[in-house]
Amino acid sequence: MSRRRSARLDGPNAPRSMARFDTTDWTVVFAAAGTGSPGARGALASLCEAYWYPIYALIRRQGYSAADAEDLTQAYFVRFLEKDYLKGVHPEAGRFRSFVLASVKHFLANERDRARALKRGGGQRLISLDVDDAEARYRREPADTVTPETVFERVWAEAVLEHAMERLRAEAESREGRERFALLKGHLLDEGPGENHDAVGRELGISAGAVRVAVHRLRRRLGEVLKEEIARTVGDPRDTEDEVRHILAIRRG
Repeated sequence: MSRRRSARLDGPNAPRSMARFDTTDWTVVFAAAGTGSPGARGALASLCEAYWYPIYALIRRQGYSAADAEDLTQAYFVRFLEKDYLKGVHPEAGRFRSFVLASVKHFLANERDRARALKRGGGQRLISLDVDDAEARYRREPADTVTPETVFERVWAEAVLEHAMERLRAEAESREGRERFALLKGHLLDEGPGENHDAVGRELGISAGAVRVAVHRLRRRLGEVLKEEIARTVGDPRDTEDEVRHILAIRRG
């Protein structure tokens, strides 16, 4: 059974699960930085809930054990959500991804000066971390010599795509059913050979041409959802297209 650390941000301003896909984005958080706005804090917590695993992976790649990475990830969020990390943030921190990477590196540099793990967040648990799942995912990361920053970028891209795909799955299954989406989803990010379209068509009782049309529609909608997801994490909407290209380039390696 996975060990999940339950969030303590409860009450009316608690962050909601990414499964509910909050519309409040980084732009709102950024604009409200330093105001103490409960709405901004809740939106920030929602983004943190969505993207904690890339932070965990970054810390693990820095050489910390799984237990220390868990403690440090939680401690980072204690500082981030309760110690006004956004105070004094400048407009050039417009991408949430870039801001998180810089702030985690700064946090770890400071944390190395702390002697005792007990000080890491004072034992507080603010973000729900499925630690066993995170460690299983981390073990599947390529055993290469890339930098922690590269690991962070790669895992971040995967997380964004994962959230976009989950949104698409929820939409498609509600319209067309679970089985149909399960058969089509493997063709969305990579073009499959024509004979696979034939096989899927036989499973669904439709022609290969109809499968290609269905895949095209789903792929187009996935692109729209991906842009919406990325737009939540940039300070300027004009950065969305660049961020989409960046994330897809990272995925292609």
